[in-house]
Amino acid sequence: MRWLVALCLLCLLLSSTAFAQDDELPPEELVALFEYDQALAPAIQVKATEQRGEVTVQDITYPSPVDGQPIAAYMVTPPGDGPFAGVLYVHWYEPESALSNRSQFLDEAVMLAGEGVASLLPETLWEETDWYTQGRSLDTDYDETVKQVIDLRRALDVLIAQPGVDAARIGYVGHDFGAMYGAILAGVDRRAVAYDLIAGTSDFNNWMLFGVAPDSPGVDDYKAQMAPLAPTQYIPFAAPAFVLFQFGGKDFYTPAEVIDEFFSASSGPKLRRLYPDQEHAMDHRFVQEDRLNFLREQLGLSG
Repeated sequence: MRWLVALCLLCLLLSSTAFAQDDELPPEELVALFEYDQALAPAIQVKATEQRGEVTVQDITYPSPVDGQPIAAYMVTPPGDGPFAGVLYVHWYEPESALSNRSQFLDEAVMLAGEGVASLLPETLWEETDWYTQGRSLDTDYDETVKQVIDLRRALDVLIAQPGVDAARIGYVGHDFGAMYGAILAGVDRRAVAYDLIAGTSDFNNWMLFGVAPDSPGVDDYKAQMAPLAPTQYIPFAAPAFVLFQFGGKDFYTPAEVIDEFFSASSGPKLRRLYPDQEHAMDHRFVQEDRLNFLREQLGLSG
């Protein structure tokens, strides 16, 4: 019956998004999905420390508030006492890429540390290369999606708890699945003031059913269960955070109708950047330059 409950929640959400205001959150029933004990301080353990010039890179772990399992992350901190802006970086999923993990944005985080930014780069559900085919299933996607959002909220706790971090200047950068989870986070958590969502899709059902026949048993139930978790159901509530969308014109995974749907659903302020020659990797220097300039402006960096 979970799919029926999910369908009811979706109806509640759809009825409210048309009237969303800058200070509103999604319906309480949906926000409650992602609740956890935020008052409990994260127990951070430092596994290793590396100096990159004056910038400190720590390999840390902290427990998930859902199941207590350790979450690995890189913490990147500038020299000095702050105040520092903060950025939560969430990587993409591409099994053939060596950067399909928490190291994807590590070099960028080190560079931004030189401008007074502390960054956290956590591992995710899709950290392992075989996650899509071996690490997940249609039976577990719903619960794991909810857990991942909670774990990202905990990641914000960890980032903001770092000495010198200014809780009023927090940004989020997410690529691929990182963008989709960022859209949900933007709707249920008010702490980040700027979101850069790169090459995400508007609905988990667009990607999670690759290779599954439309008439397979249980597919309709699955779609109904996952529909309330669609990024487009949460991004209308991102305001007052500023949302930058970055898409590639040659990205197979984000066709024009998906781009329009995702962007149109978002609250303002918002901005869309389309790179005609870019595919899903979105690794051209122009993409990074636009992202960095966006973060500099929204987080009040010196540049």
